[in-house]
Amino acid sequence: MHRVEEGFAETYRNYSDMEIALLHAQIGSLTDVARTALMVEIHRRNISSAQLSKLYSAELRHEAKFDRRQKMHRKKVLTYLLRGDPKWTIITILALFGVALVAELLRASAHSGSASVFR
Repeated sequence: MHRVEEGFAETYRNYSDMEIALLHAQIGSLTDVARTALMVEIHRRNISSAQLSKLYSAELRHEAKFDRRQKMHRKKVLTYLLRGDPKWTIITILALFGVALVAELLRASAHSGSASVFR
């Protein structure tokens, strides 16, 4: 096995069955080496085509449900902001901005590989 194939094989071994199913759904966009490594991993785990389809469908349903919840939550927040006391509206907006800022700092820190957000 070549180095590149070994790299894909090791990566796919660490994937969950769900991640394997999601990747399999995009198999046409994979390189030949990646595609072969994926198929070897699917065979190693003894996952059938029906199981892959079932896992993929379950993930799509989960994402759709999550999207609906997100939209409902945003609608509730906006409704509250528009109907609420102006003082609390400003406080809520500032709090949401603070949460978004911290999330962005943590994301940036994860991408840079640094252990601390603040230096």
